[in-house]
Amino acid sequence: MTTRRRIAALTLATALLAGLGACAAEPGGSPAADTKPVAGGTLRVGENADEPTLLDPHQLSTTNTTTLLRPIFDTLVWQNTDGSFAGGLADSWDVSPDGLEYTFHLREGVTFHDGSPWNAAGLKANFEHIIDPATKSPLAASYIAPYRSSEVVDEYTLKVTLATPYSAFLNVLAQTYLSIVSPKQIVEAPETIAEHPIGSGPYKFHKWVKGESISLVRNEDYAWAPKEAKNQGAPYLDGITFTFVPEDAVRYNGLLADDFDIIEWTPPQNVAQIEKKEGFSFTSTDRPGHPFSLWLNSERAPFDDVAVRQAFVASIDRKDIVDTVSFGQWEVSNGYITPVTPDYAENASAIDFDPDRANELLDEAGWTGRDSQGYRTKNGERLTAFLPHTGTVAQTTQIIELAQAAAKKVGFDVQIQLVSTQEATDRAAVGDYDLTSGIWTTNTADVLWIRYSSDNITTPERRGQNGSYTRDDELDGLLDSARQTTDEAERASLYEQAQERLVELAPAVPLYVRPDLVSHSDRVGGVTFESAYGALWFQDTWLAAE
Repeated sequence: MTTRRRIAALTLATALLAGLGACAAEPGGSPAADTKPVAGGTLRVGENADEPTLLDPHQLSTTNTTTLLRPIFDTLVWQNTDGSFAGGLADSWDVSPDGLEYTFHLREGVTFHDGSPWNAAGLKANFEHIIDPATKSPLAASYIAPYRSSEVVDEYTLKVTLATPYSAFLNVLAQTYLSIVSPKQIVEAPETIAEHPIGSGPYKFHKWVKGESISLVRNEDYAWAPKEAKNQGAPYLDGITFTFVPEDAVRYNGLLADDFDIIEWTPPQNVAQIEKKEGFSFTSTDRPGHPFSLWLNSERAPFDDVAVRQAFVASIDRKDIVDTVSFGQWEVSNGYITPVTPDYAENASAIDFDPDRANELLDEAGWTGRDSQGYRTKNGERLTAFLPHTGTVAQTTQIIELAQAAAKKVGFDVQIQLVSTQEATDRAAVGDYDLTSGIWTTNTADVLWIRYSSDNITTPERRGQNGSYTRDDELDGLLDSARQTTDEAERASLYEQAQERLVELAPAVPLYVRPDLVSHSDRVGGVTFESAYGALWFQDTWLAAE
């Protein structure tokens, strides 16, 4: 059975403030789908990544941790599949006309896995933990940078004050990185969150076998699922075991050999096979945010020249590369945010593959010479760009090698430098590269501020996320205004202008929209994706008897 779901871009009326509308994959056509949910069994998940270094959601920024942490924690706000926001651990909220104050009315009767109660003081403790410099939050603190203070109004009411209006505030509060941690653990033993996280979610942390797996067990007391869940009580499964298998072939063959019940990131070359294989099902969903891209460092030659950046972007046949690497399973990206992201500008200028234009731009930029190997030269120097790469993801390696070959045709010498993960991290922190690759998943167009605002460039005091080192006053003004306006139509217009400006600035080569390609045994029912991130969500998941 195959379920292919492309999270539809929301209509203007819904999307501008509401956010992403992810589509849950409904089970059907398999033995599990044809019967009613049953309780029991441990779901074995094959994860497509190395194990995380820690489990404090406020200290994490990696995509692979969202599926693991979502069952342990609840979020303050829940994002529905239609893009609207509903209660999570907050029943409701009020927003002041100027957008500076959010008053959250909290759900009563919730307890954490350690038995401590949920209340306004607990929410305040979570906000303070996120912004505490000791937490060293790489992402959650950035997401709530406008947060200034909070006031406990009564046991179940908290008033939050922002320094400036922040249109993406509810969006980010629905994400796993801003999950609600036990306030007792935050106050009494914050250092233990990294190894033994305590939340209020449908599953409790059970055991971490280092170098192998992390296991969770059912929270028998769970009775506060989001209203969108079909199962409003304790989860069906006895537990979940996540095994970390970054090797594609090992993970896929493990599913076929019954070592796993479900795997994330099915190797694209195996999708056609699993779709036809008896006893198995396949489903996929696109994720919001910034597409997988090659970022160009505009603070270093040669990409400090906008004409050279434009030439590089025009030299890359993105469709050919994506189709080759993904066997047709990925969608080519035509912009700087994915189509499922709120405020995606469908009519923004196209990013065209045009090698003739690339050659013209390089000629105009003075790179008119050619050396014996066909690379362009200027004043005796070769047109060279260095790209550090760890080589740990086969598809990424193939992508950058194909991009290297395409750019060579117009005269670029792209030097791929194989480095360790630590060296790649260290060099990224100081901008020691000409090209770098990556993706940024989030449920808001504010990802453009994260990736391209000059206010988010790394400084000695603060690690930023503007890896292209883009500095543009016009773009900064558009992005700042978009994140602060409370008018939905104005925000959509500002983000459309920002996307047009990015096409002109050419800070990156957007390549593909990352889907979550999930394969599973037909014994697994209730396979769904949550909407804030497009990650697997296990509240409705169950295992049929063998």
